Amino acid sequence: MTSGTTIADAPSANAIDFDPLSEATIRDPGPAYSELAAKCPFHHYRGPDYDFHITSDYRQIRDEILSDTKTIWSFKFGNSAKDWGADDGEFNNVGFMTDGAFHQDWASAPRKGMTPKKIRDYTPEVEAIADELVTAMEKAEVKSGNFHDLFALPLPARTMCFMLGADQANYPRYKHWADILQFMLFSDPDPTAFREIVEEFQPHFMTLIEERKRIIADAGIDEPTVEHLGTLLPYDYISLGLVLRVDGRRLNDAELFNICTAFLTGGQETTTSLITNMVWRLLEVPERWETLKARPELIDNVIEESLRYDPPVIAHFRTSLEATTLNGVDLPERSKLMFSMIGANRDPSLFPDPDSFRIDRPLGEVRKHISFGYGVHFCLGAPVARLEAKVALTQLIARLPKLRLTGETKRIDSWLYWGRKELPVAWD
Repeated sequence: MTSGTTIADAPSANAIDFDPLSEATIRDPGPAYSELAAKCPFHHYRGPDYDFHITSDYRQIRDEILSDTKTIWSFKFGNSAKDWGADDGEFNNVGFMTDGAFHQDWASAPRKGMTPKKIRDYTPEVEAIADELVTAMEKAEVKSGNFHDLFALPLPARTMCFMLGADQANYPRYKHWADILQFMLFSDPDPTAFREIVEEFQPHFMTLIEERKRIIADAGIDEPTVEHLGTLLPYDYISLGLVLRVDGRRLNDAELFNICTAFLTGGQETTTSLITNMVWRLLEVPERWETLKARPELIDNVIEESLRYDPPVIAHFRTSLEATTLNGVDLPERSKLMFSMIGANRDPSLFPDPDSFRIDRPLGEVRKHISFGYGVHFCLGAPVARLEAKVALTQLIARLPKLRLTGETKRIDSWLYWGRKELPVAWD
């Protein structure tokens, strides 16, 4: 099959020998998934630890899987190639890990903290963190180092802390927990492996939640409301969770902890990878960096092109709640389906010259990417990730104009996440 072949034309779910866990795919997933999307947009992968189908078709992912209102394709079994199970009320089938109408109601509640006004309110703090990090680089005696550690990791990690309502000084500890949790969820074939690390950090976050509850109780308030945010309670996501209502009721402890876990994982690694991928692509071709310095109005284009070309999360998973047929293939109940965002983002009918990183790709075109998902499962933190990326590029091109690569980069240790854990740079 050739580029542009549709799923309906595909003769077989195994028309190409593709292994998402092979060394070649992990080393450079973009071309591998692009070829898969072109030659076999619906593929059945069987490996020693996993068995799942992969869809790379942009419209099927957006309009069928992510827009599924019948809840054939469930999120509650986990965003992973293995089955977490959905009966654990402490971690699964709760909060963000739900489906259908309830998930829509649930997700709309925390979005109250992501309104355009709140993003404007967050901006000075994000700018202050970025300024502190860039200033440290400017004043460093040695003008070189790992950009991941110096800037790309602490900016999102500290932003996550202040938005959640936690001490920014704890960000290395939170990053440690998040790294272990994500590895267990996505790389360990044992579906229960993550429970040990959850048991380690759960008491910490429940303590933060209980501290806010005591403030409310000491004030003699039975039903806190949004009016208490910024007055009695600090305006952060732990406090927001205590005043939100879903189905007319207050959030329970499992749901409050789910918010903390979502920030712990979603608020760090993905934005760190967005920033490292973005800076990596700009510096690997110095003309791109020079162009952006001369044309800072392209910052938004660069951010969206980075998200399209190098999505921090390569793919997501769903689980079928019933026997179903997809692309002419009969799938039993509890089948695993991977939807490849990195492949869909390279659909040539939507993104001309899709395998090229173009910093001037028109915004109306590039914003069609699905790296933040779509529909009710659209990423809650997308506005903040974009804010952090914009603040980062704005300060870097202005204050470290001679930033440059000095050696080989290394990717993060995950087959489903895509970013640089080592990005050696120098500056003057």
